[in-house]
Amino acid sequence: MVALLTHESVDAMAAALAAEIASVLAEAIDARGRASLVASGGSTPAPLYRALAVADVDWTRVTVTLADERWVDPGSDASNEALVRGTLLAGGARFVPLKTAAATAAEGAPEANAAQEAIPLPYDVTVLGMGGDGHTASLFPHADGLAEALRADQGRRLMALTPKELPGHAPFARMTMTLPALLASRRITVMISGAEKRAVFERALAGSDVFDMPIRAILHQAETPVDVHWAP
Repeated sequence: MVALLTHESVDAMAAALAAEIASVLAEAIDARGRASLVASGGSTPAPLYRALAVADVDWTRVTVTLADERWVDPGSDASNEALVRGTLLAGGARFVPLKTAAATAAEGAPEANAAQEAIPLPYDVTVLGMGGDGHTASLFPHADGLAEALRADQGRRLMALTPKELPGHAPFARMTMTLPALLASRRITVMISGAEKRAVFERALAGSDVFDMPIRAILHQAETPVDVHWAP
């Protein structure tokens, strides 16, 4: 159920995806009176969010949330919420954050989960990225709690999860959507760029160990359609 689509550049990818996602959201609003979008952090989707914010969508009927969040102040440059607020939310969508006032992600998980329950499932579109280690959202290889987060029957949309080896550029605990929550979407879009990420994607597609490369849990499933968009 994985389709790979290639684009000439990151900007071309962002423009094409903005048009596609705007159409999906508009159709959802026409059909159900509302739409939902799960966004991810990182530099690759930022042009997409800026293009989406000015698309012809009734953003007052759209709810935006995040696939994962670093446990930092929402005003921090490291915050995914800050990225989304500075780009996508310019259109006026309602936002449901993952970060709470709790001191730790584990302490904040109950409140964050309760807030997610206000968004009807399935989400309409989920936008994901992929790290060079094969992680997606904050489902990091061999992280403590990863097995629980991947379980289909564990019943939570969100879990606190900290990578075994914290990335040097982002040494933070995380709140992440669980695999069941990520798959509870009408469609999943994975955005990647560069030759290195293309090679990681191909290795993930060829193998089966989800603990070594958690993105495989998204790629090797038959529940939700997955489009992988790549640009050099």
